[in-house]
Parts: sequence; structure tokens; C-alpha cells
Amino acid sequence: MPHLSNLLNKLPMFQESRMVATGYGMWVSWNGELNPAVVQTLQDYGGLQVGVDRDQALWFFFSSDAFLAAARLSVWAKFNSLQLYAQLLPAKLLFSPKREISFSVEPALMAQSVIVPDSCQILVHPKCRNEGRGLPGLTFKPEGSRSGLAPVEWTSLMVDPRLPYQSSLGWYGVIKPLGNSMEKNFLESWRSYASEVKTLFEKLKIKFLVQDSYLVFQLENLQMLRQWTREHLLLVDKLKSTKREVYWPAVVAVTNKRGLNFTPDLPKKMALDWNQLVPDFPHMSFRSGYLLGRSFEVHDVNFSLDASSVDDWCKVTLTVDHSEESGILPVQVSKHLVAGNHDHCFYCGMRSHASHECPTRSLSKLAPKVWHELSKLNFEEFNNGFEEIESKLGKDDVEALKLIQTSKGHDGVLLNAVYGVNQISQLRMMQHLWVCRGKDFAKGLDEVVPRDDNPVWSALSYVLSGDLQVADRELANLAIRAPRDARPRMLAGFVAMERGDYHKAMMMWKEAEILSGPMMKQAYCVFLQARLLEYTAQYQQASDLYSRVLRMCPTLQDAQYRKSVCQVKIGFAEQAMSSLIALVEKTPHYFNRVLIDPEMERGHIQVLSALYAPWIEAESQVEKAVEALEGLKKEVHEWFDESDPFFVKSMKRIEQMTAATDIKNYVSFMLILHGCKNLTKDLDRYITKEASELKKKFQDQRERLHYIREEAAWFPFPRALVEFNKNYNVCAANIKWALKTHFQVADIFKKAQAVAETEAKRLEKLEKRLKFLKVVRDSTLFMLIMARTFFWVEVAFMCIVVVALPLSMFYGEQSGMEWATGLLFKEKWDIQKQLILGFSIFAIIVSCFRTVIVFDKVREKYFNKARGLA
Repeated sequence: MPHLSNLLNKLPMFQESRMVATGYGMWVSWNGELNPAVVQTLQDYGGLQVGVDRDQALWFFFSSDAFLAAARLSVWAKFNSLQLYAQLLPAKLLFSPKREISFSVEPALMAQSVIVPDSCQILVHPKCRNEGRGLPGLTFKPEGSRSGLAPVEWTSLMVDPRLPYQSSLGWYGVIKPLGNSMEKNFLESWRSYASEVKTLFEKLKIKFLVQDSYLVFQLENLQMLRQWTREHLLLVDKLKSTKREVYWPAVVAVTNKRGLNFTPDLPKKMALDWNQLVPDFPHMSFRSGYLLGRSFEVHDVNFSLDASSVDDWCKVTLTVDHSEESGILPVQVSKHLVAGNHDHCFYCGMRSHASHECPTRSLSKLAPKVWHELSKLNFEEFNNGFEEIESKLGKDDVEALKLIQTSKGHDGVLLNAVYGVNQISQLRMMQHLWVCRGKDFAKGLDEVVPRDDNPVWSALSYVLSGDLQVADRELANLAIRAPRDARPRMLAGFVAMERGDYHKAMMMWKEAEILSGPMMKQAYCVFLQARLLEYTAQYQQASDLYSRVLRMCPTLQDAQYRKSVCQVKIGFAEQAMSSLIALVEKTPHYFNRVLIDPEMERGHIQVLSALYAPWIEAESQVEKAVEALEGLKKEVHEWFDESDPFFVKSMKRIEQMTAATDIKNYVSFMLILHGCKNLTKDLDRYITKEASELKKKFQDQRERLHYIREEAAWFPFPRALVEFNKNYNVCAANIKWALKTHFQVADIFKKAQAVAETEAKRLEKLEKRLKFLKVVRDSTLFMLIMARTFFWVEVAFMCIVVVALPLSMFYGEQSGMEWATGLLFKEKWDIQKQLILGFSIFAIIVSCFRTVIVFDKVREKYFNKARGLA
């Protein structure tokens, strides 16, 4: 539970106060992490953070802008979840002689504690209430007593969300050169120096007047005061160090604009002795100096050593180790792209032409590659391109824009990128969706079919040629003939919008939404409705519809982007930056998109300031990533041969990232950072996968080698296996080494890859040799089995010849047969020869057939017996 005393006890204690400021304290408590928008809002309204703890903070306001800041937070909480408790109470800010800051409140308020509610609640002390009553839109609702709070009549702050609650903070400044204005050297040098200062004013979009020998300028808010003070001090240092001939000493004074007017005689109305000011450093009140923040140091001026009021003058310098958080990106968009006499164009957002004259109407194809081309430009090339656009644009901006659009230079790239910011709301996106069959905006836009012969294309040609009345009549007929077709309604919505009939345009797009089948096309129709609401300055309703689009199609990032643009247009530029930065982190191309968006003009300074921090962070990380890139290149060389496919792919990626190191662009930075990170992961993943596959490969080779060994062991002529055994032993030794080794060292991994390839070839040779050995082995075994069969068959037949023939002769003679007594006795030996020859041939045939039949069985029998399986 937050306790106010915990904060107060952490503040420095001192007996003597050099300055005392009476104002308004704000005790803020929250649950979880505090939304950065809260801190930014309090700072922009002149809040000075005095103390901060884990779940509470203490702020001080010099003026009644404390009520405006509280009202802005209350309005913000109506549209965003915000668990916040704030308490406005009377307080004093104390400054010690050593510039330490402390906080003083009534003793009864110091012991307060609070339980943070589920929603935003702001209580006001009765002594502060009278100051808030005079502010329009603020009312106070009485609150009963509450445990932990001081026993006073607290009231809740109630606000009207329709009012802007703009801060009353604002300053006028004067830059006055030193020296005699009648001298020639003074005129020339001051003119050069003033030119540099004017360039800075134009860069920061600061209004200024030139009067005699001094410059008068206006700073409209605290953010602009911070930016100008920082950039002015950096400009002076730069001119002193690099362009000494351009530098001219000048004194600078900034005063609160209350009671003053932005007129050339402003220096005379400033109660200031100009001859006492130190040149180069801005002079302002202590109140303004402390509001600048911790990046600046406040110093006494030599004519006000005994300053006792926060309204006394001081001078401001940058701290020695100042933070970069107040920097600004050096991008200057062409004035002609953001200024003009028209409202923002529905299609491209520019104000130089009406929607029905927009050059994007003639575009028929999407240009997704334009963001890749834009990512190759440095900020210097950005500004050069915009300068070219500015120089080419004149009275007939529309025709000049068409010429620039076809340019292949930086101006053409930038202009096409500006057109691409709001590409989804243009006619070319509608035409693409008519032939698109995808179901998702992320990948579905690539799934297209040929254009059909539907009459709606003819109506589109009338729209593109400017014949809106004819197109409207044709579309009305098409809607009757094809009541279920969404395309005529889509196009009719654009026609009504260009003719200024916004109600009809909204109705047409609602009907198209109902008739559209795929969710992607329904979301597109809702997006057009939201864009129309944004176009007609109904920002809150537009933001709600963009949220609906995101629910229908979460991958449609343009809806999230347009929501942020709506916030910028309302005036919540700081609050919009959190979602924009999140979008940039997810898709880096949105960084460049934000920089060149002509509809971001209202919050351009805040946007450039907010993007400065991620830019600096990315730039610092890239310096380390470039070193890591060289390490990755060396590592790839160590792990893989140049012929390896992964090596070729990795080196190509490294070359792309190396080429991007020369480009000062956020997208290029992210390409390098994400590329290094992804390549490192891919390298580790590939090595792990390849090592596993190598293990499996060596295991397979071991199995093949085992088979070769078993088959070769039966070869009957071992002396013929000398060379074979030599190759076998080398292969076995290498495979054994590989199976016992871990491949987590580059040299071993590389060696294992070479060994795997070598042994694969060696095994192929062994297997080819084994085929010959098996033929010899099986042939030998076949001949032995056949010989044994032949022997026993031959023995049997010889027995028949030796025994059967004499017996037949004996019994034939006994029985008186003529053949036995004549033929056999006369040709006995010839018959025996013929019988032996015939039986031998028959034995050979029998042995061959038998061996063929029993060969496999006998061979396996012998092998199993040798293996011990039989």
C-alpha cells in the first residue's frame, strides 16, 4: 500500500532554503507498471518529478496546469485501461543552496496512505479547488471520508472529454547578437550565423520574426522548449568547433509568454539587461530551467547571484553526461507535402490537392517494394530527396507530383513511399482485392486470378477518367442487376466520397461489407468506413472501427497504425508513440513510414523525438553487431567448406548485412541485428542437426562395414584380400574414431564431414569388391557341393556297372539267353565304357540340378554353424 511519508522521507533534508516555490503537488499511485504516457503527460504540462518509489511518485506543478494535466489523464483513462490514483494538494518546492530539491506539505497530509482503485481516480484538496473552478470543463464531486486519507473535504475531479485541455505553457525567445551593428564584419557574420539559426527554426518548425539585428521566436510547448534548447546548444558547439567562420556571439533569452505578444518589439518588453547576459547560453527563469529535465544544468547568472525566486533569471547548459532522450531525428519533410489549402486527401493524406485530383487514383498496382527501396536511404538522402521535391513543386502541384512519381531518384522513391503510407485506402487496393482470392492480409494478397469481364471494370474506368456522374449511374444499374455483388458498392462508396456525399459513401461500404464473402474483404470494407470517419475528423469513432478491423483480421497492421495516427490528430501524440514503437519493433518498415507520413504533421516533433531513443539504441547495437558479423563470417569458414550449401547461403546473407552497414537507416539496422541473431541461431541449429546426421551416417556405415566383414570372412583365398583388408581396417578405424568423438568443435566437425564423405566412397569400393568376392566364394562353394553330389552319384552308378553287369551276364548265361552268351561276352568292355560314360554325364546333370536346388539352404547351414547359430 503506497504511503506518502515513504516518499517524503527519501527527499533531502536541509535547514535553509534558497528558494521557495508555492504551487500544486500531485501524489500519484498505481498498480503494476506505470503507463509511460502518464509520465509523459505530466512532464508536458510542466510537472517536475520530485520523488519516485516502486508504486508511487510525487510531482510538483508551478501553475494551475496541474488541473489540465489531471484532466488529460482522466480523458485518457476513459479510452484506455488505467489503474491510477492521483491527489492534488497544496505544496511548496524547496531549493537548498546546493540546488537540492525538497517538498513541503501540511503535516496532516504526510501520514496518508491509499489503496489504488481499479480505475483512474483523481482527488482534489479543498484549498486547491478554487483554482480549478475557473477552468472550463472541470467540475468537482464531493467524496466522503476514506480510510488512510487526511480528514479534509476531498472532491473527485470530473472532466468533459470533449474539451482539449491544452497546456497554457508557452515561451517567447529572443536572439540578439553582440557587437556594433554598423560594422561590415558584424553584418556579414551575423547574417551567416542567423542563417544557421533560421535553418534550425525551420527544422523544428518554430515560428520566428526577423527584426533589425535580432530574432524573435515562439516556443508553443514544453517539448519544443526542450528540443530547441538542446539543438541550439549543440549548434553553437558545432559551429565553434567545425565552422568557426560562421559563428557569431549572441545572447539568448526565453521568457514565459503570459502577458506578452509575439511582436517585433518583444525585446523591449522583457525586463532584462541585455548587456549583462553571457553569450551562447539560453537565459530563462529558474522555473523554466528546472522544467527542462535532468539533461540540462541550471546556473546562476552573474547579475543575479542572490536569486530567491523561481522567476529570476538563470542560464542553462547541457550536462556533461547528458541523456540522449531529448534528441530529434534529422528528417525534414517537404512543406508542399504537408501544407496546402485543402483538407487531408482521403487517398494519400496530403493537403496540396483534393481527393478527386489525387495522383494515386491513376495507380493500378501495389508497390510493396517501395519500402525496401526506402530502407536503402540515409537521413541525409531523405532530406535531399525532400529538397528536390520542394524545388520541383510549384503552383500546379498535381502535375509536378505526377512527374516526380516517375523519377528513379531519391525524390521518386520518397514520393512513392508517401503514396504507399495509406495504400490500403486507395483505388489500386480495391482493384487488387477484386482479383484476390486470399483469406489473409499477410499472405493472401499474393493469391490473384485473372480479371473477369464484369461490367464493374467499365464503371471503374469512368471513375478514373473523372466522369463521376456517368460512373454513379452505371454503378446504380449494376447494383440492380447484381444485387449480391459487393464490388459495385465498394466503387460507389469511393464515388460518393469524391463527390462529398459522405453519408452515402458510408452506406455503400456497409452494404459491401455485408455482401463480401471472405473475412479479409469484410475487414477491408470496415477499414474504408473507419478511414472515412478519420477523414471527416471523427477520430474516436474511427479508432473504434479500426479496433474492429483488428478483431476481424489481426494481421492487418495498417489498422493499428491508423489508430495511432488518429491519436496524433487528436493531440495525444505522446500516448500514441507507445503503440507506434511496438509496431516498429514488430515491423521495422513502419519506422520510415512514421517519418514521412504527411498526416503526422501535428505531432511531427513529438514523433521524431520519441523515435530518437530507439534509433540511438539500434545504432549503438549495430556497432557491436558489425563486430559480431566478422566473427560469424570467421565461424562459418571454420565450420564449413566453401562447397557446402549452408556455407554459400550463409555467406550470401553476411554479404547482404555487410552492405547494409553503410546505410544509416533503422530498417537496415534491424536487418543487421535480426540477421546476426537469426544467422547465429541457424548456425547453431544446423551444426546440431548436421552433427546428429553425421552420427547416424557413421552408424549406418558401421553396419555396412560389419556386413562386409561377415561376407568377406568366407572368402576361401585369404591371400587375395591384402588390399581389401587394408582398406577395411582404415575404414573401421575412422568410423570408430567418429563414433567416439563429439562434433562440437569446428575442426573436428569439419574433419568428420570430410571423413564421412571419404569413408562413403571407400565403402562403395569395398562393396563393389565384395560383389566379386561373393561371386568367387559362392562359385567355389557351388563347385564343392556339386562335386560332392557328383562323387556319390558316380559311386552309385559305378557300383551298378561293376555289380549289375556281371550279375546280368551270369544269370543270362544260366537261363540260356543269347544276348548274355554272345553279345555281352563279345563286347563286354565296350558296353562298360558306354555305361560309365552315360552314367557320368547323368551324374553331372543330377549333381547340377541338386546343387542349384539345395545351394542356398546348404550355404546358410554352413554360415549359421560357423556363427554358432546352429
